[in-house]
Amino acid sequence: MLKITVIGNITSDFELRSKPGDDIPYAIIRIASDRRYRDREGNKLTDFVSVKVRGNLAELCVEHLKKGDKIAATGDFETISAPNENGVMRQTGFLIKANDIQFLSPKPEAEPQPEEAAV
Repeated sequence: MLKITVIGNITSDFELRSKPGDDIPYAIIRIASDRRYRDREGNKLTDFVSVKVRGNLAELCVEHLKKGDKIAATGDFETISAPNENGVMRQTGFLIKANDIQFLSPKPEAEPQPEEAAV
C-alpha cells in the first residue's frame, strides 16, 4: 500500500471536469510546495504537484478553494504515460489521486453587516 501526503499552496483556479460517459466529476489541482532546504547558491526550491480529486470531494474543493489557499492532500499516485517518438509508452510524470483533502488556510472572515438605521 502506498500513501502520499503533500502540503502546498494552490497555484491557479481550477474547475470541475468530466470524461465522456462518466458521471463522476473530477478536478485537477496544482500545488506548489517549498522544500526545507536551498540549493548551493541559496535559492529557494519549489516543487509543483498535480492532485486529482473526484466526486463529492471535487465538488467541495471547487466550491471552497481558490488560488493561494493551502491544502494537505493524501492519497496514492497515478503515473502519466505518453508515447515517445517511436510509439513506445514512456512515463512522463505522476499525480496524486487524493482521497482526503484538508483545508489549511484560515476561513475568510465574514463581511461585516451594515448596521440598520435606528428608527
